[in-house]
Amino acid sequence: MKHEQSSKPVLLLTEGDPWGEPKGGQTTFAKHLLTAFGPKLAVSSHCNDLSIPKGYWIQRQFKDHSVWFLNRGPVYHGKDKKPLIPARISAYFRAMLYMRQIRKKEFSGLLLDSPEMLFAAFPYIWQSICYRFAGVNNPVANSRYPWARVLGHGFEQIFISCLKRVNPDVMIAAADQDAIEEFFKRTSGKLNRARFFQFPTRVDTEMFLPMDKNEVRRVLGIPENTKVFVATGRLCWIKGWDLLLEAFVEIRKRYADSLLIFVGDGEDHAKLESLSKLLDIYDHIRISGFLPQREVVRYMNAADVCVVASHREGWSLAMCEMIACGKPVVSTDVSGSRDMVVDGLNGFVVSKRDPTEYCRKVLGAMELTHASEHSLFISQNYALTNLSCALSSLWPQLKK
Repeated sequence: MKHEQSSKPVLLLTEGDPWGEPKGGQTTFAKHLLTAFGPKLAVSSHCNDLSIPKGYWIQRQFKDHSVWFLNRGPVYHGKDKKPLIPARISAYFRAMLYMRQIRKKEFSGLLLDSPEMLFAAFPYIWQSICYRFAGVNNPVANSRYPWARVLGHGFEQIFISCLKRVNPDVMIAAADQDAIEEFFKRTSGKLNRARFFQFPTRVDTEMFLPMDKNEVRRVLGIPENTKVFVATGRLCWIKGWDLLLEAFVEIRKRYADSLLIFVGDGEDHAKLESLSKLLDIYDHIRISGFLPQREVVRYMNAADVCVVASHREGWSLAMCEMIACGKPVVSTDVSGSRDMVVDGLNGFVVSKRDPTEYCRKVLGAMELTHASEHSLFISQNYALTNLSCALSSLWPQLKK
């Protein structure tokens, strides 16, 4: 591992513009990196700000710092449908297109946060590399494009081969230890385990924090006495929204005056509405659409219980945000859930995808008297304020 210090910045090669409003965990983590390390980083990403020139290194202001930035051009996708060409493929070709311009600047290291950025950077020599897994699930095998899932095994073999050849100094994974061990077993231990570290998702506890529930409900137009359950994230199959609807049918047998809110949007918007009508709960659900974080945090604080029903997760950013708001959480048994949710203290983890069992756990979570204190205590382990020290201790290229 290389330890020499340099005035050259570390290049963060990412997809979504970290200056913009985050649309998911990857862009949120990129924004967190900029917050933690500021001008120690140079960034290349997509950017929908048409005032910023494409293909040139410029100084771009981020909070109190000026950061080197190279714009790879705008990317526009419909908010409620899948793009015709998968975003991962578009991102790879766009990064390849601009790689020569990117390489005109010198860097002390390279920080990658996705397979497509790895593939684009693979043909070049870099002084030092840190690779961040946003989760150790196979992204192609779990794609929202059904035709792509059959390519999952071949994709993972190519990905692991490329990662092994670039030989990162550090690999960090937003996943729990069980998921990491399963990943190494699945990939036959081809990567250097000694350079692989668990690195949970972080949450901005200055943004996501407890608020007065009645006040935010007044702002959002939610009656004070209604029982409210909130899920956040893209509306796609992997988030398991169908389980939430089916469990909500059971919940309403106990609390007829209740509301299930989906904060987000996605390609399954119409499917979710259709199933809610079939289950006769359409008038008791709300889909907010994509919202800025300042609005998302209000919805979380309006909840009696926050709910997660994903089939798979890396280390759920949504769950980090929920507990930072001091909320009880009921989640399916995804990576990181048992670290963030302690059964009977700040919520429950449901091991089976059974609507009746999920309902029972939600009702149980509503009875927890000290859930807020436990959630806030646990959330401090994942506070953004810990990011700089934690990552720079693993990868000295980022030491200030």
